[in-house]
Amino acid sequence: MIYVSVVIVNWNTQDILSLCLDSLYKNTKIPFDVFIIDNNPRAHGTRACTLLQFLFKKWEPVEICERKKEFLQINTDNILEDIIQKYKNVHIIKNCKNLGFAHAVNQGILSSKGEYIFTLNPDVIVTEGYIDMLFEKIKADKAIGAISGKLLNLSNKRRLDSAGQIIYKNRFARDRGYQEIDANQYQGGYVFGTCAAATLYRREMLQDVKINDEYFDGDFFAYLEDVDLAWRAQIRGWKFYFLDNAIAYHSRAISSQIFLRKIKRKFLGWRNRFFMIIKNDSLLSVVVNMPFLVFGPVKSIRMFRKRRLIQKSRVVDHQEVAKWFLPYHPLKTPEQKCIPQ
Repeated sequence: MIYVSVVIVNWNTQDILSLCLDSLYKNTKIPFDVFIIDNNPRAHGTRACTLLQFLFKKWEPVEICERKKEFLQINTDNILEDIIQKYKNVHIIKNCKNLGFAHAVNQGILSSKGEYIFTLNPDVIVTEGYIDMLFEKIKADKAIGAISGKLLNLSNKRRLDSAGQIIYKNRFARDRGYQEIDANQYQGGYVFGTCAAATLYRREMLQDVKINDEYFDGDFFAYLEDVDLAWRAQIRGWKFYFLDNAIAYHSRAISSQIFLRKIKRKFLGWRNRFFMIIKNDSLLSVVVNMPFLVFGPVKSIRMFRKRRLIQKSRVVDHQEVAKWFLPYHPLKTPEQKCIPQ
């Protein structure tokens, strides 16, 4: 029986994908299968979009290229063919355009059958028992909708990459402890959210918070989609947990190092912050931040439609969620601690 379905989005990361998979198969004991969603247009011979095309055009899938081989969806790319030969229970979905991280993860979730979904970035290396420990904890606590371990910087393993996610009163969100020296300063406990680079999600929670058949919001394309999901889950009464003794290593933004991609990343992070506010926040906050929503008005209207569905399903009041919002001091390291179990 497959308990966990691993979803990996590949975008120009084929050269490191095998290292990620090696660690996954070597260090995981519970039964799992893997869904690799290939968002690599360059490998498919598709013309790369320009910055303006990327920002203002909504890509729709032209086709999903499939070939049946023992229940697998097999991509003809040579590297991915090698992966299928090397690893068991691998399913590959090939997109003919870069549909973005959020849309691609949704494809993997919809295609999979596991009771739990583990989102894994190709630039993450998991250590022994990482997924197994997350699985045992989330299985034991029915209130937990998602759980992640301690992510350390792959190039400097003394530095933290993420110890859960925090959100400030100005609605900026970040990975707790990012670039701090790891001194075990963050203990296990409930947090606002977790980084989707290596998080185990309960499918029941994903089904509960999905909007228009989307788990991660496809309009975000990429960046902050995991914070948005955590916010929606908090509204529905789900908990997120940080497990400090489960360790993985993350080499952040491997696929986004080119200059134009950095610009896109900054733009998407800025834009998606306001998308989250429109959808999830109190009405007063939406009104206060309205002047910042002049860019992308069509998407903003769509966010208000999604807001209506999210707020209608609310089971936790705003003040209960707002307890996670910290005063914002950009020059100081936040001292938020987990809420003990």
